[in-house]
Amino acid sequence: MKKILILLSLGLFYPVHATNTQILDTIYANSTMTMALFFPSDIKQGITGSEHFVFTYNREKEQNLGLLKAVKGPPSNLLVITTDGKVYSYILRYAEHLENPNRFISVQESIGDAKRRSKEEIQLEEDIDINISVNDSPELLRRSCESLLNLPEEKHIRKKEGEIVLTLKNLKYHGDNVFLQFEIENKSGMRFDFDYLKIYKVNGNKKRNASYQELPLEPVYVHNKPSQIIPNTKVRMVYVVPKFTIAKNEKIVVRLKELHTSRGVNLIKKKFN
Repeated sequence: MKKILILLSLGLFYPVHATNTQILDTIYANSTMTMALFFPSDIKQGITGSEHFVFTYNREKEQNLGLLKAVKGPPSNLLVITTDGKVYSYILRYAEHLENPNRFISVQESIGDAKRRSKEEIQLEEDIDINISVNDSPELLRRSCESLLNLPEEKHIRKKEGEIVLTLKNLKYHGDNVFLQFEIENKSGMRFDFDYLKIYKVNGNKKRNASYQELPLEPVYVHNKPSQIIPNTKVRMVYVVPKFTIAKNEKIVVRLKELHTSRGVNLIKKKFN
């Protein structure tokens, strides 16, 4: 009954046409961490069935990011409709601890459509889902990067060399990729002409170990890469690289370099928890 009321409150005066009967998945939330939900399309409407759970999204500018928080109470449900007409429904439960406060939702999790589509439209969508992966979709990567820039900062790995500061603000694993959010700050009185930012997986010690190796992590997508950073300003950018893990004797090195000068920053990190 509660689900029917929610559907009516969202203006769904036509039936939802589900492709099959499925058991609703459960999403956990609490009051100390923000559960970030990344949908495959921008959110049009979203509502929870209880005041114990709060689901927020950008109502002024359509985005695919929704944020969920909760206080202790009985289970409820979440209903979300995206701009492409897909309907997503989940059971909500309170949990004291969240193992992963991020979830990337696939289009296959949709329970149906908010309006009837032709067989030709459905077949076309199925063909696209089969042939296009997340790695092959720049638009989906772009929206995910934009959403990451709106998330609260979870890391603050900072290195300053001279008047140039490089900081790792966020790191998110998703599928076969890792999203790394960087901030570059130019505290000098001179413009910083961006040349490159490169990420390496390093094994061994360059000074003491002949087996020293550097493995470049080539980005599959770069979002918001600057050409220049004017004095006393900051820029934020996101690098998407293939999924990696760090062994005990390994570390990640990030090298930022200015064009035609020796200015730059080397940021080194041994653990990415």
